Order: sequence, then structure tokens, then C-alpha cells
Amino acid sequence: MRVFVTGGSGLIGSAIVENLITHEHDVFALARSDASHKMLSDLGATPIIGDITNPAAWIGHLPSVDAIIHTACTFADDMAEADGILLDLLLPAARQMPGPVRFIYTGGTWLFPKTGPDTEIDESCMFDPLPDFQWMCPGIERVLGDDGIDGIIIHPACVYATGRHGHYGLLTRDMETARTENRVTIIGSGDITLPMIHGDDLADLYRLALCHAKPGTSYFGVGINDVSNHRLAHLIATRFGGRDCKVGTITTQTAMDRLGSWAAGLAHHQVMSNQKARRDLGWSPAHQYIAADINAIALPAGNASS
Repeated sequence: MRVFVTGGSGLIGSAIVENLITHEHDVFALARSDASHKMLSDLGATPIIGDITNPAAWIGHLPSVDAIIHTACTFADDMAEADGILLDLLLPAARQMPGPVRFIYTGGTWLFPKTGPDTEIDESCMFDPLPDFQWMCPGIERVLGDDGIDGIIIHPACVYATGRHGHYGLLTRDMETARTENRVTIIGSGDITLPMIHGDDLADLYRLALCHAKPGTSYFGVGINDVSNHRLAHLIATRFGGRDCKVGTITTQTAMDRLGSWAAGLAHHQVMSNQKARRDLGWSPAHQYIAADINAIALPAGNASS
């Protein structure tokens, strides 16, 4: 299959590009910098020079493809506007391809409500997005409502990675403060659990959805549900901090003041089912133990297995 990927050098996109190429798909990926161009070329993809904030400059150069996977985001105040303008041009380009195009759009678990004690939600749950992520909902509606493409939605949990291509995702902030300041910070209550997913498992879900999902379907990309903020913080402190590494707690509002309003998601307790992806697509996430992955990252270079 010939696949075009946006965000191909990012945390999610780089894992998808590598996974697709390993499974002998032809991958074209957007590259906005020389570093991205080199990474994508080294992975075996064909880079397309361009930026999601100016799609008019490259959209006419897209090759004929069978599928599009959209993972890119500006992570700035213009997120909503940039995504809308991109879809204004990318969706018509997809409809003009020689054959039907499968279009996977990336949502997120922070589009869904918190869960209570002993409660688990699945893809049938109604949206109740955190304000910073509301902008994704119109994009999802456009992709699923476009009769000219085969729209599919993946909702990734909090994504982490074990260092390939330089990405660590969810773990990055606390690993850095443990190493440099000998402290780790819990946001909100230590009892909160965030659904998590290793980037490699998420990439496998995208590939399986690309090949097997029915148009109009949505899937949660969740691999781990049961690790509390308290346990995660102490795992990181033990492996990356020095002696007596301090584990402290700040309020959600303090985190939002320091990191941005998006940080409300880091105190958004959720338990989310992955049974639909397992059942429909045969997905089986391999990374089930966050402690093992954190230990692998902390091993000396050359000894890690991930």
C-alpha cells in the first residue's frame, strides 16, 4: 500500500513510518526540516518537503497514494486553525486520487470524560473534551462525514517511547527533572491513573487499522490502564534520580500555570477499554509493563533491549 504520513518524524509518526516500512508498505512523509528529511530518508520513506501550516505549497506535489495517516499538530495556539486549513486542502486531494483513499485521523483520549471508581469506557462513550482539545472534534466529524474517503479514527492514550529516534513522550519531563534536579513531580492526586501506550504498539494499531478497519470506525489506542501517577513517579525517581530523589505533588492549576492549560490532561483520571481493537483487528499490545520499559531506558547505552 502507498501511504502518506503527516508528522512522520514525531513521536507517533516516526513509529508508524518505521512500522509500515518494516511491513513492506511504500511510505511518503511530510518533512519540514533538514533533520526530519534525513530521519525519514534513513528510515526508508520518501520525504515530501513541506509544513502543515502551509499546505498550499506542497499539496499539489502529493504522489498517488492509497492511504493518508494524519498525526501532525503544531502544538501552538494555532492548532485548530492549522488543522482546519490542512483538511480544507488534504481532503479534496484525497478524493482526487485514482482509487478510494483510507484516511486515518488522530484524535485522543482527552476528548473523553474522566472515569469514576470501577468504571471503564469504550469507543461508544460520548465526547466530553478538555478545552484545549475541543478543536479535534470538528476534524473527526469532517473525516468521518466525508463520503469521498474511507475515514477511520485512532484515539491514542498518553504515548511514551523508549528512546528510538530520540522520543520518550509522556516520560520526558520527569526523566529530565530526575536527572538534572533530583526531583519528580506528581500532578493532581497520586491515585490518578492515565491510560498509556508505547509508541511501537500504537504504530501497530495504525497499521492494522489501515489494512483491516471498516470505514467509519474509531479505536482507542490504550495498552496500559493500571499505573497510578504515584507509582509512575516513583519508578522514574528510582531509575533516573539520585539518592533521595524527591517526589512532590502540585495542583492541576499549578501545572497548567507552569506548562500550559493542556496540562489538565495529566490529572485526567481514565480507564479505557482496548477490547474493540483486539477483537476487530487482532491487535495485541506487547508493552504491558511500564516498569520494564523504564528499566530498559535506564540501562547503559548498548544494553537496552527496547
